[in-house]
Amino acid sequence: MFYEATESPEPVLAFSSFRFYPTRRMLYDEGRPIRLGSRAIDILHVLLERAGETVTKDQLIARAWPDTIVEEGNLRVHVAALRKTLGGRHIESVVGRGYCFTAPVVRGGAGAPPSTPPGGDAAQVVYLPQGEGLPPQPTRVFGREHTVAALAEQLAERRFVTITGTGGIGKTTVALATAEHMQPQWRQGVVFVDLAPLTDASQVPRALAAALVMENPERADLAAIIGALRSHHLLLILDSCEHLLEPVSLLAERMLQGAQGVRLLATSREPLRAEGEWVHRLQVLEQPPESGAAGMTLARALAYPAAQLFAERVQASAAGVRLDDADVPQIVEICRRLDGIPLAIELAAARVELFGVRGLAVRLDDCCQLLKGGRRTAKARHRTLEATLDWSYALLGERERRMLHRLSVFRRRFTLEEALHIGADHGGGMEAAMEQAMEALSNLVSKSMLATVADTGAARYRLLETTRAYAAAKLAESGEHDAVLARYAALMGA
Repeated sequence: MFYEATESPEPVLAFSSFRFYPTRRMLYDEGRPIRLGSRAIDILHVLLERAGETVTKDQLIARAWPDTIVEEGNLRVHVAALRKTLGGRHIESVVGRGYCFTAPVVRGGAGAPPSTPPGGDAAQVVYLPQGEGLPPQPTRVFGREHTVAALAEQLAERRFVTITGTGGIGKTTVALATAEHMQPQWRQGVVFVDLAPLTDASQVPRALAAALVMENPERADLAAIIGALRSHHLLLILDSCEHLLEPVSLLAERMLQGAQGVRLLATSREPLRAEGEWVHRLQVLEQPPESGAAGMTLARALAYPAAQLFAERVQASAAGVRLDDADVPQIVEICRRLDGIPLAIELAAARVELFGVRGLAVRLDDCCQLLKGGRRTAKARHRTLEATLDWSYALLGERERRMLHRLSVFRRRFTLEEALHIGADHGGGMEAAMEQAMEALSNLVSKSMLATVADTGAARYRLLETTRAYAAAKLAESGEHDAVLARYAALMGA
């Protein structure tokens, strides 16, 4: 049931108000791109190629799930989704055999797809990634249900939310879980942009254009991208923004102004401080309480997300190790010493096969050296704890670094006055030194290197143990170690 059209460089299959581009695997309805999963695209392609014929269920399954055994119900689900998307009576069931595409189909060539703007500038066409548009989650997500629900609520009300937190705390994981939870709400789905590999501002528009599957992404500029997205309704995830704050802030502000259907979810170790931004500071995983650990059962400990993550990763990386009630005190200690940071817990679990749970617990004083050997497929900065901290440290100014080094002498929570006494540069004008120290302290909080504690009316702070150990090593290298310890001793003796 085909009608030939004038030939043109790109093939197209047109029916009703729809146009399907096999090469791009994209479907448009009156110029608007329609988001379909890769299986549905495969099924639609076969039905259109054989329009008017009966295509058996086995033939469709072989095309959509090659070399895979699947239940017939999977095919029914995708056909039902196609029927819902296409409307009308396009796909008919042939009882006991398969399906037939009954609408007339025009096969021919097409120039630019129907969403090409006036002037035919192909660089301004957004094709969008196929499938879910999200990188796969390598592990299960623990303890983030309430966070995902809160972020979904924020994104329903706000157009721009940034998830902030220290390195390895799981910002990307939570962003992906939130996007997956909300995916049906976006007409064109979700687009994920990994900014971590970029080194300068000029690469940001190119990375965005590539993620949107635009033609000639190396030539795309921000104005062209925003113009192409004006009619789109999607969630754009900007991952790892902390080293490109200024260009990403500009992108976000212009996107909010020019593309009303786009919502932004960013991850960064510090806020972007862009207009319209709402900040969600991510907390560490909840850990089993230290008190009562000696009598706690493993089942009770596993009610806490930090312990759940540790136990699962131990089983994944050390199949011969079986945890039991006797291991609970050490599991609690490990989770506490690692501050409930998911990356640190995963790296620690991978060392259990070598050291055992008890051996690992007693070696955590040197956690930066100990916690190596992450997944080979992980980003370089997530393969070791030290690499994660190196990435954050590289983004600090010199005064911020000195402040961080000096604060490592505190193994407890400390007040603003104590931080300024230890961290300020002595010598020269004291008023100027205190102002500079206050600014450095504020920046460390903003950049997720220093945590605030809200357990009293007065401001108090703490370094996560992993960060403190890293900063202590830097202090030892700095040449200030003895002088800072003397200043700390004087403070404690005051």
